Amino acid sequence: MIRAVLLLMLLQGPVLRLPSDAVAVGPANLDFETGEAGQAPPEWSLMQEARVAGYSIAVRKTGCRTGSGCAVIAAGNQTERGAAGAMIQQFSADPYQGKTMRLRAWVKLEGGGRGNSIKVAFAADGEKGNAAFVQKGRGVNSAEWTLAEVEGKVPWHAELVHILVSVSGRARAWVDDVSFEAVE
Repeated sequence: MIRAVLLLMLLQGPVLRLPSDAVAVGPANLDFETGEAGQAPPEWSLMQEARVAGYSIAVRKTGCRTGSGCAVIAAGNQTERGAAGAMIQQFSADPYQGKTMRLRAWVKLEGGGRGNSIKVAFAADGEKGNAAFVQKGRGVNSAEWTLAEVEGKVPWHAELVHILVSVSGRARAWVDDVSFEAVE
C-alpha cells in the first residue's frame, strides 16, 4: 500500500512541477545547513499528500549526523497508521540527461513501529509532467544513522529531476548529508 501511494505521488507530474521560472539548475541545501530550526528547510518542500496526512518537515540543529543542520519529517498526532510522508526537491534535468546517477542520504528512524521505514527515490519527467522514470531504494528502519541509496539512469528527454525522501507510518525520519552524483 505504501509503495503504491509513493509511486502515485511521484507520477502525479502537476503536483510535483513548479513554475518554469522557479526551477533550480541543480540540487541545493543537501546538508540542511541553511535554514532556521523548526522551519521547513529551504529548497525542500513537503508533498501536498503528506501535508494533508498530517506530516511536517523542519530543520533541526541538534542530533544531526554531521554539521549544524539536518531535517526531520514527522508524523502528526492525527496521522493514520498506513500513511506516508515525503519531502521533495526538484531541479533541471539538463546536466544529468543520459547519466547514471546515485542518490544517497544518511537517515535514521525514530519512534517507528513494525513496517515503518524511510526510503529515498528520484524521478525524472519530460514534457507536460509525464513521468518518464522512477527509481526507489529499499526501506531503512534503523534507529542508527544508516546510508540509504538508489541508482538509476536519467533519460535523455527528461526535463526535471525530483529527489524524494519519504517515511511511512507514525514515525520521524531524520535526514542528513544528501548527495546526487553521477556514477563513474
